[in-house]
Amino acid sequence: MNFYKLIHIIFGEYIFETDATLFPRFANLLSQNKLNVWGSKYKDGKVVFKSSIFTADRVAETAKDAHVPIKIIERKGFPFLFSRYRRRYGLIAGFAFGFFLLFYSQLFVWKIDINGNKSIPALRIEQALEECGLGVGTFIPALDTNYAENTLLLNYRDISSAAISVKGTHIIVSVLERIHLPDIVDTGGYYNVVASEDGIILDIDAADGTPEVREGDVVYKGELLINSFIKGNNDTYRPTHARGIVYAAVNRKFETEIPLERVSKAYTGRTNSKTKYKILGWSVPDLFGDEADYEYFNAISARQHIKLFGFIDLPIEKYSITYTEYKLKTEIITPETAEKFANAELKDYLKSLNAEVLECESQFYHDEENGICKLTANAVVKLNIATEVEFNLNQSISERLDKASE
Repeated sequence: MNFYKLIHIIFGEYIFETDATLFPRFANLLSQNKLNVWGSKYKDGKVVFKSSIFTADRVAETAKDAHVPIKIIERKGFPFLFSRYRRRYGLIAGFAFGFFLLFYSQLFVWKIDINGNKSIPALRIEQALEECGLGVGTFIPALDTNYAENTLLLNYRDISSAAISVKGTHIIVSVLERIHLPDIVDTGGYYNVVASEDGIILDIDAADGTPEVREGDVVYKGELLINSFIKGNNDTYRPTHARGIVYAAVNRKFETEIPLERVSKAYTGRTNSKTKYKILGWSVPDLFGDEADYEYFNAISARQHIKLFGFIDLPIEKYSITYTEYKLKTEIITPETAEKFANAELKDYLKSLNAEVLECESQFYHDEENGICKLTANAVVKLNIATEVEFNLNQSISERLDKASE
């Protein structure tokens, strides 16, 4: 906004109108008397111009002395607004109360800005701050930023550093996420590496110890894969902490049943939205509640910070939830559709294994008598079957074998 325009709104201005043929002579007289006018516009044989509230009387006197007829067509600005409503005491009281609330609200937190977070959601940090007593609506004079920082670090271990600063009614929280140390490899003690389950060896990588199997060997659960004893100089053997990765082809079985009679959702097209507001962290009472009016529904929620004129932040948060109604219906599906559902479940199962699938054979058949379809599958996946088993050098051979089998 133009600075002078703001000045004229605050202190007030007059808008005059005069005849266009007389305005040039009148403008010269105003210039000679050092009276400033602005915004002159020609329209339909008339000239409209503006003057400040402080020079309006002198402009009118100059026009009277020069026999130039002018008239006031409008008054603008706060002084005229206040004079117009000077006898409306309720409105004046409302303005006064509003200004008091505006001033009083400056003592509370309006908004929390969080920066520096990458993997941790800002909402999760806001929740942690609320647990520390810092949130929208917190009384700023009583806010102890050092206490809030230390409490946040103690309660939320994923943050290694936090700095909280107050900027007006906004709280700025700068965080550093904790970088966790990698797992420390324990090389102490004496361990053998044995098979955690049956399989065919695909690859063996011994970080320490002596491999006892080769690629293509068939092994069973508990069988020794990497021996703790390593051959040293002079044909001597010494025990160590055997470690390594042993990949093997392992079987995985899967079975599922798909009933041909299924219950599904049928959307009715009806929706209902509920809205709730929070001012300075306090919930505004809702006479209608936030529960759905439907028996079966899906819900989508959202949170929005209210802004005045689209850019001025207000201490108001809008929470909305939209309910979409559906009815339950029973439908009969074909075996072809049931097979698609079963294959989708198989795909999800194989994905959940987090392993390379080497091969997968499946069988699908329709059980008409029970009204179901069945799918059975046998998959071969590549898994690390190495597991470390500790032993004591003082143990007997039979004790070591029993422990390895466990």
